[in-house]
This record gives sequence, structure tokens and C-alpha cells, in this order.
Amino acid sequence: MRKPKKSTGRGRPVKDAGERLVQVAVRFPPALLAEVDAIRDGRKDGADRSAVVRELVVAGIEARGRARK
Repeated sequence: MRKPKKSTGRGRPVKDAGERLVQVAVRFPPALLAEVDAIRDGRKDGADRSAVVRELVVAGIEARGRARK
């Protein structure tokens, strides 16, 4: 009788809770998406659309915090 094989842990490695990003689905009107893409296309660092959207959200939150002070 053979011994059962130990699982090799398929898939991506588990990340700590602080490293995980939560997926959020957002729908954009075509005009707004075109503006996001224009910002992305104008960048030299090759950022993808998701990174640009995250940065815009952070900038908006920071601007809102400054406006409330």
C-alpha cells in the first residue's frame, strides 16, 4: 500500500493580511474611462489602469481631507 502524497500547495502563496488587496468592481462611464486611460497613456512609468485608478482615489481622499480642515 502506498503512502498518500502530501499536498504541494498549488496556487499562489498566502499573503499576510496587510499585504492583501481587496478586489472592488467599479463601473465607469465611457467618457470617464477615457480620461483615466489618457492619464495612464501620458505616464512614462508604464502604470496599468488599476494603479492609476488607485492613485486617483487616494488623491481624492487626501484632497477631501485637506478641504475639511
